[in-house]
Amino acid sequence: MSDKSGFRDLIAWQKAHELASAVYRLCDHLPPRSAWLKDQILRCAISVPANIAEGHGRGTKAELLRFIDIARGSLSELEYYLYFLAQQGLLTKEDEQALEAKRSEAARVLFGLWRSLKSLNKNDWDHTGRVREEGPIYQLN
Repeated sequence: MSDKSGFRDLIAWQKAHELASAVYRLCDHLPPRSAWLKDQILRCAISVPANIAEGHGRGTKAELLRFIDIARGSLSELEYYLYFLAQQGLLTKEDEQALEAKRSEAARVLFGLWRSLKSLNKNDWDHTGRVREEGPIYQLN
């Protein structure tokens, strides 16, 4: 049996989780005087996969789309923080490039999921596991 289920099967969540984990590891190396910045960076990085998970758990396409929009906003916020850290000399060039590559890939995949969901008809999406049956298919003689 797979160790993934539900939202963990989404490639967008997987990419966002990888990014959040990398940012978490990076924050261990920030100077103590940057504690407030570290907290803010971690909040927005972890917000991305958390919002994907929450939207998925809401059970409707509209809610998933709404939470994906929030996750996309958090990715943009993270983009700025990574830029800021690099400008302040708090990131090595290698870390900056690696994190930006992860952020960019997470954003690309998340936008693809968003676009795909937008194209689905409301009745085409149901991740709850319910069976949809139309009309009276069970009859007693």
